[in-house]
Amino acid sequence: MNNLFARVHVDACLRLLRVWVLVLLSVAAPAGCGKGGSPKAPAPAAQPVQRAEIAGVAIYRRALAAQDSEEALRLLEQATRANPHLAEAWYDLGRRKVKLAPEIVKTNELQGMQVFREGLEAEKEALRLLDAGNVTIWGADEEEQARAVLTTDLANVDEALAEQDSLLRALRVRTY
Repeated sequence: MNNLFARVHVDACLRLLRVWVLVLLSVAAPAGCGKGGSPKAPAPAAQPVQRAEIAGVAIYRRALAAQDSEEALRLLEQATRANPHLAEAWYDLGRRKVKLAPEIVKTNELQGMQVFREGLEAEKEALRLLDAGNVTIWGADEEEQARAVLTTDLANVDEALAEQDSLLRALRVRTY
């Protein structure tokens, strides 16, 4: 009887072992059916593409939004340092300085002339960049308007910038 009991016990263990082998094979078989052996890890989710900010543009936009003219000038100068090819920043910097100079010259002639010179130089740089095709933000209409203003402002600019007296004369024409 002990022999019979041992044999039944061995048969039961073998059946249980076969069941486990079949279970393991059924689980492992689909994973190994693909090409190349082991399954590849799923690809990570694609990262959203972020547009790179063009240097100086954010500063330029803050300058346009600034209520204080000194703050706007400071930000425009910062924008031109951050991106020397940003024609729009050079244009607005030049326009603001050219418009500000006649008020300054009434109380401080040397400072007014310096601001006027800086404004004209900035406008010259803006026109040079526009001519080179460095328009970053503006559309065609805005560029055309800027060119019209620059044509007027920069008429005879080299003559005006050539010497102190001619610069002062050009500034006084705008002042009085």
